[in-house]
Amino acid sequence: MSSILAATLGNTTAAIAPVTDGIVGDALRVPISRLADLEEGFGGGRWDPVEEGIPVIVASVNPPALEAFARLSAEAAGVRPEAAGVDFPIPIETDVDEPEKVGVDRLLAALAAYRQVKGACIVVDAGTAVTIDAVSADGVFQGGAIFPGLDLMARALADGTARLPEVSMPTEAPAVGKNTRAAIAAGVLRGAAGAAAALIEGMRKTVGPRAPVLLTGGDAPRLVPYLPSDCRDVVPNLVLEGLVIAYGESRKR
Repeated sequence: MSSILAATLGNTTAAIAPVTDGIVGDALRVPISRLADLEEGFGGGRWDPVEEGIPVIVASVNPPALEAFARLSAEAAGVRPEAAGVDFPIPIETDVDEPEKVGVDRLLAALAAYRQVKGACIVVDAGTAVTIDAVSADGVFQGGAIFPGLDLMARALADGTARLPEVSMPTEAPAVGKNTRAAIAAGVLRGAAGAAAALIEGMRKTVGPRAPVLLTGGDAPRLVPYLPSDCRDVVPNLVLEGLVIAYGESRKR
């Protein structure tokens, strides 16, 4: 029986997973436009029904989605979800200009990555936006870089030009596109990977040349083939793992 339900609410995707003894189970992921489908994660057929009153914790960068999820949680589990950074703190120090404006997803992923590698590390989260963040050897979040995600870049090309089509990103793209769609796929997919590789190289000059790189987010598997061989460690539930760590430590206080 699950002891906690943990959820993340992004701009494009929502996820929920059971947590037992601090271990994150198989996550149910749905488009944010179908947030109500997360009801299945409360025991509507995917897992054993959860006990009413079970703690529900959430990391959200999407305020409207958080409001909708709170209603769903109240109806399905009889509890209001506890939000990271609001109802309980995220136990990671920061060295940035405006710490209160850093997304909770970035902080939680950095927290989980640091606890996993026990040293300096770099986190790539490839979702609606691609964030690349650095953590120092003593576990301080240093900040990072943000650029548009794959689908957002492809959509911007279509919206900002008269004749370029919107292209669904494939899992791989040629280095030399032989038609317009292939050229867009090559530019977006390989270009994003190239940007990520350059940023990782720069961040390693700050936090350490051998800093491990952990990738997460829905588009991480698409980027991996075009990244350096030491930048291919994909951890799908990194934000959820950080959420569970933060909540667990808050309960010990």
